Amino acid sequence: MPSQHQRRRPSSAFALLAAAAAAPLAAAEISWVEWLRHGVSTVLESSEDEAPAVPSPPAAGGEEPIGADRWAPLLQLLKGWEFTENYAITVGNAKSGRLFVYEGGRFKMKTQIPTGSTSKWPSAMLFAGLVNDGTVSSLDDKVSKYLSWWTTDPKDPRSSVTFRMLLSFTSGFGDGHPGAEANTRAAREWRSAQNVSRVAPDLETRLAAEIGAEGALKCNTMLGDITECAKSIYENVALIGTPGKVYSYNSNHLQIAAAVSVAATGLGIHEVVRQYLVEPYGMTSSHYAGKCPDFGGSLITTGDDYEKFLAGLLTYKPLSKEIVDASEEDSTPFMSSFYTLYGDYGFGHFLWCFDSIGGMTEKCREDKVHADPGAFGFIPLVDRKHGYYMQLVAAEIPPTGSYPLSGVPEYLAVAIKPHVDAIMSATPPDPSEHLTHSTQFLSLGVADVNYCLNCVLHPKTCS
Repeated sequence: MPSQHQRRRPSSAFALLAAAAAAPLAAAEISWVEWLRHGVSTVLESSEDEAPAVPSPPAAGGEEPIGADRWAPLLQLLKGWEFTENYAITVGNAKSGRLFVYEGGRFKMKTQIPTGSTSKWPSAMLFAGLVNDGTVSSLDDKVSKYLSWWTTDPKDPRSSVTFRMLLSFTSGFGDGHPGAEANTRAAREWRSAQNVSRVAPDLETRLAAEIGAEGALKCNTMLGDITECAKSIYENVALIGTPGKVYSYNSNHLQIAAAVSVAATGLGIHEVVRQYLVEPYGMTSSHYAGKCPDFGGSLITTGDDYEKFLAGLLTYKPLSKEIVDASEEDSTPFMSSFYTLYGDYGFGHFLWCFDSIGGMTEKCREDKVHADPGAFGFIPLVDRKHGYYMQLVAAEIPPTGSYPLSGVPEYLAVAIKPHVDAIMSATPPDPSEHLTHSTQFLSLGVADVNYCLNCVLHPKTCS
């Protein structure tokens, strides 16, 4: 029987595609949507015959790392994972930084990839940075304070929209649900129950279906303008409920927040990104493409850079604890009693309660896990209860992966998290317990395993 690497040897077309992407894309040259459509990516940086990375020492601080023997069972489990191959995993804490890294297949932490909705968390927090330094005086400032064309008429519900509502996706502008973009079993079942199909991957196309091509053109990645885009959303997108009391998963909120940031700072949008995300977090290999980026889905980054973002949240740097705590509050308690796929919502991320038929359970609240899954398989999280961050870095689109497998990494993240919890605990179990039947580590059901295997064996059913 051929090995996993032999089964997945890249074709000559894959090699040519990778070679064509030898230089990183400049933000002004091509939109991220075009980049996805044509399969252009940073060259994968290693041969397929390289062995996966082993646990690494901490990045800084002089602390003793958790011993390699503690991480050995997780490393063995990851090496045995057959459903997907090109991904990376890191785990770290506040004291020591990175504690563990795994790089699978040809995927590296420096591989530059699109993130889909995993953009939402950094986007929300970069705009929260304006409150952190006082440029926006309060999360509860009304948007009309910064945008002169925004109504102040109390009879118009739009007048009540605050900056906090934009960051928590509760402003009411437009509809949307994560099940419309995710490719997990749960998401596909949600779409089937709602009789909806996957939405288009870019903001302009989604808006065109709702408000027409002319209004949507102002949000075109390459030709649009961030303020005109926000104004078009404001004028043409209908509210689906009372601001602050309704949730919708879309880019509209962040586009308006971006317009507020431009008005409040007097800076261009890419200068705002540089000042409030790239420089504070050290994300020097990250950018949003185009003149009018889609802040809900167009961040291009690396695992190394996103890890810096997660570490910043975990350690309350560069934002204050007050701002980070506000970002992690439950902004959608009105959703707690029913199924929501990933849980309730904070600023650009979920209060994790994965595939819970009981809604936002008390256990999920006690677990204090914050996560922002993306359409291509990238799963970053911060665990406040156990005091660590973890990310599964992936892009299940060419050339780094295959879209039919884009829902599978989510299950791997769910499956390994109890193992990471145990390794990070003060009293870890015997290593052998990670590799045998144990109720502590039974985080997936037969339906989940069947879904992953079906996507591997019959990709057309998951495309």
